[in-house]
Amino acid sequence: MKLKSLIAAAVLGAASIGSACAAAYTIDLNNTGTNVWTASYGATPVIGDFSDTFTFSPSATAGSFVQTFLANISYTGADNMAVTFSSVSLNSIALTDVSTSTPFGAFHGALLAPTEILIGAPLVLTVMGNSKGGSYAGDFNLTLAPVPEPETYAMMLAGLGVLGFLARRRKQS
Repeated sequence: MKLKSLIAAAVLGAASIGSACAAAYTIDLNNTGTNVWTASYGATPVIGDFSDTFTFSPSATAGSFVQTFLANISYTGADNMAVTFSSVSLNSIALTDVSTSTPFGAFHGALLAPTEILIGAPLVLTVMGNSKGGSYAGDFNLTLAPVPEPETYAMMLAGLGVLGFLARRRKQS
């Protein structure tokens, strides 16, 4: 009986080696002005392969613009602080890799230039990579598309009514 438990523990331990650790975060954006929302985010993933998911609130409306940037900086001699990104995407839109090496260390980053969101949807950022013990952080900016006020619809309907009245009057003449 004890041997079976020991074998089961060994099998579970071996299965977990090399598997990626996944973490999920919910980030509330702060309204910093008319329709402009922003937040900072980051994580300290476990050593090894990781997959982090950030869900930002509020959701984007069609026509909104979003941009984000995240980075890890490690200096020479402190390679145990490096985080490298293998894939970073926002709602399946890949971010541009802007990683580089310097004489003083390494900079690993990803960038999404202002991009229009074509459909209203939750904003989900997926970060995958490998950590040697470091962390990463970033900024997220969302400019929501303006939603027409009820007065706008009332003016449009009134204008259509006037056009309909004029067309009917012209047809009767």
